[in-house]
Amino acid sequence: MITISCTKKLFDSSAFIEEQDNELEDELYKWHANVFRMAKKNNLIIMNNKTRYCFILFGIRKEHYKNFKEIFLNALIENLKADGISEPLINNYTSNANSMKFIKTYDRSVLGSMTDMVKMTEFMIEDYLPIQEMNIIELNKINNGTPLVKLKKFPNQFMREALSI
Repeated sequence: MITISCTKKLFDSSAFIEEQDNELEDELYKWHANVFRMAKKNNLIIMNNKTRYCFILFGIRKEHYKNFKEIFLNALIENLKADGISEPLINNYTSNANSMKFIKTYDRSVLGSMTDMVKMTEFMIEDYLPIQEMNIIELNKINNGTPLVKLKKFPNQFMREALSI
């Protein structure tokens, strides 16, 4: 099961139903998400709790929340493939993502890392304007190739290691 920890702002703008987090599942299957405004569009950043691997979906609208699980999995698979992670590792991870639940955010460290990624994206977004796609693979690759002080690692390398275990 994938657990998405949503900010209040995201809960307010989506149709997600908040559930209780009473399971002690692996942090690798837990993600944080937040909605933010950039380039005159509502956008969504989704970051893994354990590895800080993230991707940004640009131009998210209310209708996208209705089939969010599909959008999430497709974007995740595309980004993992672009970062050179093998299909068997991706398939193994996504096979454990049979369901999804939404809870409140609980990790300020992940929220801080998400804020940093959004700020870095602000510097690079001009090269991709006007935005035609929701999932800009190259921009997400650059973000995941940026070292994070908290982890003392690169998110893309840490995700590859975590999926290999």
